[in-house]
Amino acid sequence: KDQNAIAQSIIGKDGSWHLPLSFDDPFQPLYKGSPLPLCVLEAMELKPDSEGKYESADPKVMEKACRYMAAWKLSGNGVNVSRFAARGGPKGASNPRKTFGAQLADPYANPDDESQPYVDAALRVVVSALLDDESPDNHKESLVAVVPPKQVDGVKSSLAYLRDRIGVPRDLPLAAARYLRAYLNWGIDAL
Repeated sequence: KDQNAIAQSIIGKDGSWHLPLSFDDPFQPLYKGSPLPLCVLEAMELKPDSEGKYESADPKVMEKACRYMAAWKLSGNGVNVSRFAARGGPKGASNPRKTFGAQLADPYANPDDESQPYVDAALRVVVSALLDDESPDNHKESLVAVVPPKQVDGVKSSLAYLRDRIGVPRDLPLAAARYLRAYLNWGIDAL
């Protein structure tokens, strides 16, 4: 039973990739060490306890640090991230040169060029939502406005494609990756 719960948590099938997120992860405690790069923690004035742990950190400030880091990473390479994500669109993941056994993991796959500008616009709204200290729902109207109705399915599948390929620790530390996945799910649900 525990193995199934852990597996469901790892792939987000237990609701763990949806807002609101719990402060800590029950299967992978996030705050027993440094959950984010030290420069991020210092910028947010988060300090470890005498044992080097962050378990007693202010949950609101830690959430903000995680959201800000996810937004920074996403926006720092926005055009390339949106091209990568658009592989998940209806006309994406094609490769005229060679076929791969894992088609969606093909490093040479093309994005869905029709969806890509709308994926880029949607990701910009997701970044704005990550940076909003109030509620991501303040951005729902903006998200719906930048994605025309006939592009909604392609954008949703592209956001899901990106969400499922966020690598920890390659792309982000787990603490920040949880928020990026949850906000991508927010975007999918909002559309």
